[in-house]
Amino acid sequence: MLAAMAEPLSGADIFLAAFDHAPVRDLAPGEVLIAAGAPAAQVFNILGGMLIVSRTGRDGRRQVLSFLFRDNFLGFAATDHYSFTVEAVTAARVACCARADFDRRLERAAGAERTFRQMTFRVLEDMVDMIYSLGQRTALERLAVFLLYLRHAHRLAEGIAEDHAPGADDVALPMTREDIADFLGLQKETVSRSFAELEKRSLISRVDNHCVRIRALGPLRELAGVVDFAAPHRLGGG
Repeated sequence: MLAAMAEPLSGADIFLAAFDHAPVRDLAPGEVLIAAGAPAAQVFNILGGMLIVSRTGRDGRRQVLSFLFRDNFLGFAATDHYSFTVEAVTAARVACCARADFDRRLERAAGAERTFRQMTFRVLEDMVDMIYSLGQRTALERLAVFLLYLRHAHRLAEGIAEDHAPGADDVALPMTREDIADFLGLQKETVSRSFAELEKRSLISRVDNHCVRIRALGPLRELAGVVDFAAPHRLGGG
C-alpha cells in the first residue's frame, strides 16, 4: 500500500495516535523522503505540504503514481523494501514512526485490524476510481479528471464537506507540467495545450502560475465523465 487518507472513518484515530510524539521531519521541495529499493523501515503521516509518489522503469521512463497531501499515511509495504520513490513537491512536514513500533502498537489496539482493512479497501477503491477515470480518455478529458482529483484531495485535506464552499474550486498546482504529464501518460506539451483549451472553453481560469480556479464545475465533470471521486461516503458532511 502506498498511502491511505485519514478520512472520517470509525477508528481512524488509532492510526493518528500511533504518531503522537513521533519525530517530525521537514522536507524542502525536491527532497526525497523514500527512495525505491530502500528498506521499508518507517511509516509516515503527512502533516503539511504535497508529496509525489513515482516509479522509474529500467528504460528510465518515470510514472507518477499519486500525489499525497495532509493526513495521508505512507510507507506501508508488503515487502521489506520500498518499490516506489516519494519526494516533496512543496515544503512539507511529516511525522515519522518506525515500522516495527507501528506494527506493535496496532497489534495491541482494539479495532485496529478492522480499521486497517477499511483503509486498505479505501485505497483500492481510489486506485480503481483513478484507473477507470483515466482509461480510454482523450488528453483534455484526462486533464479534467486530474483537476477534479486535486479538487477532491484538497476538500479532504481541508475538511471542506460542502460541494460549493468558498475555496473549494481553487486548485493548487505546485507540481511541474512534467509531473502532470508523467501522471496522466501524456507529453508535457500536450498538458500545456490542454490547459489552454480548458481556459478557452471557460471551464477554468488562471489565478496565478501555480493555481487555477474551476469556473464551470458541472461542464468540467461532464467532460471528465466523473463526479470527482466525491461520493457522499468519502466526505465528512456527505
